[in-house]
Amino acid sequence: LDATVIPRQVAENAGLDATDILNKLRQKHAQGSKWFGVDVNEGGIVDTYESFVWEATVMKRNAIAAATEAACMVLSVDETVRNAQSEKPQMGSMRGGGVGALRGRGRGGRGRGRR
Repeated sequence: LDATVIPRQVAENAGLDATDILNKLRQKHAQGSKWFGVDVNEGGIVDTYESFVWEATVMKRNAIAAATEAACMVLSVDETVRNAQSEKPQMGSMRGGGVGALRGRGRGGRGRGRR
């Protein structure tokens, strides 16, 4: 993931000139200011640390909870969706020893090399 994807999208969503914002961010980051981000209120860039813009722990907890719930739903699909026909024993299987159980297994008959 390119490091400019999120700030570009934030700038575009705020109706700002994304190229101008990204150039300003690159300039600040090159000077060693690592906390600068997009300021959607004023239409520029801002030191997010000084402006008290931090990613909340609540957001991370919600993301982890949502991911866990999604994983549980995917795993439970096998229990929810079942085909009753596939759970019945099949006729003529190797276990049952039915009429066609050994057909095609090299047990005599006309096959390769035999006429």
